[in-house]
Amino acid sequence: MGQLALIVGYGVWGFHARFARGAQALTGHFYLQVVLCWLPIWAICTLVSLPAAVYYSILDRKYGISNSSTVARLIDALKANALSLVTGGLIIEIAFVSNVLFHSSGWLLSGLLCSILFWAITSFMPWFLSFFYPVVPLKEGSLLERIAGLARKASMQLGTVYEWKISGHTRQANALVYGVGRTRRILLTDTMISVLSEEEMEAIIAHELGHCAFHHVLKRLALQGVLFCGIFWIINTAVGNGLVWFADQNNISWADLKLVPGVFCLWSFGYIYANLIVANLSRRQEKTADRYSWKLMGTAKPFIAAMHKLNDLNLIVFDKSSQWRYHHPPTADRVLAAEQYAQESQAAVSAPDL
Repeated sequence: MGQLALIVGYGVWGFHARFARGAQALTGHFYLQVVLCWLPIWAICTLVSLPAAVYYSILDRKYGISNSSTVARLIDALKANALSLVTGGLIIEIAFVSNVLFHSSGWLLSGLLCSILFWAITSFMPWFLSFFYPVVPLKEGSLLERIAGLARKASMQLGTVYEWKISGHTRQANALVYGVGRTRRILLTDTMISVLSEEEMEAIIAHELGHCAFHHVLKRLALQGVLFCGIFWIINTAVGNGLVWFADQNNISWADLKLVPGVFCLWSFGYIYANLIVANLSRRQEKTADRYSWKLMGTAKPFIAAMHKLNDLNLIVFDKSSQWRYHHPPTADRVLAAEQYAQESQAAVSAPDL
């Protein structure tokens, strides 16, 4: 809300018009002018994010989750905002370039290009994460051999497995799968590797292989692409009907630089609500990947033990009333489903032949 309030003030007090005139004075190239008008919006977002970074740094240290100093947390926040400078700038540039060049289908091109942008971010996620923590290929050893054996059992070609070294900053643990096809990568935090047994690690890897087997990342990207097209259709409709904040109502056009803050606000709202839809799909995918893990492992017990340990490490507690905010189902529900699967499997083994 603080970010929105500052952007509204930025527009109401006419600063956006001054920056637009300043950009036009600096360069005659329209698309460069759009970038210059994006910079103050990004500065506002950065300004709002820094107090939150300080607050969460204090909170994490209070509960023993993080051992990073406030300064280190601020530096990480600035790094994240540097990446958002580029990403947000590309999104705004895509919107204006597409709609200026292609009046009737610019919204569709914007959605497709943003989908490609997010696919690229997903594919190169290990590289992006290396800006914050070291990301290195998992070293040779019994764990890597177990992972390779698990991939063979799943009849799946596995790309590089990376170790994400975050233990110097936090005790939180996670496993991630990014990219599609040949760009697919699995990341494991060193905090997870150090706490879980190798069998428990196998259960987590089997879960990630489930995402790969059912092409979950590709499906999420496809859904995201459809939603992006919908967001840009709404934005284009709003522009065409003069419904964008701070724009020149007498000259409704994508060539109006004063559109930048209004377009960014509409994109932000659209992205938030689209993310809720993606999160709903993601929660269902997590349940599917869990079940795949139990079947591939032949048992759910290592998965249950791993979930309990990860819950203790991460101190993340949410229930059915708040799960709509998250991309994962409640941990308690996942453990309960695993326990039920284990009981059903045991009952099936124990049942006498007829």
